[in-house]
Amino acid sequence: MRFAEVFLRLGSALVAWMMMYAYFLWLAAVYVIACGPDGDEIHRLMLGLAPFVWGFAFALQLTRPFADIHRMLRWLGMPLFLLLPFALRSVWEVFQTVNINSSAICAGGPPSTWQSYWVAVQLVTLVLVCFILVKEWRSVSD
Repeated sequence: MRFAEVFLRLGSALVAWMMMYAYFLWLAAVYVIACGPDGDEIHRLMLGLAPFVWGFAFALQLTRPFADIHRMLRWLGMPLFLLLPFALRSVWEVFQTVNINSSAICAGGPPSTWQSYWVAVQLVTLVLVCFILVKEWRSVSD
């Protein structure tokens, strides 16, 4: 392979890993972050970031032709599994607030339409990312 292709594949995979870490860290921190002057801005950001994370999750496969590099980069998935319980805690808190208590995330009124879908989108994203990480881990092990 040419150097440009190797560089592009490796660079894209590293950016994908960084975005996955950003997503998991922000989702884990949503539980701790109080509603600021903008209200539920961080929740809207996480909702908008989820589709991009789906694409980045599939971009992790770009280093597959380079088995040695792919084998080394798979270890980057381990801390994401450690962050998973904290991310699920944030999703659970929003589920309790919006879906069980029928309250808005940051205000006392009824929840907006997008808030009703927030938990489902985050859960689908977490399941998809975990599935791809396990798949990538197993493909290198075989």
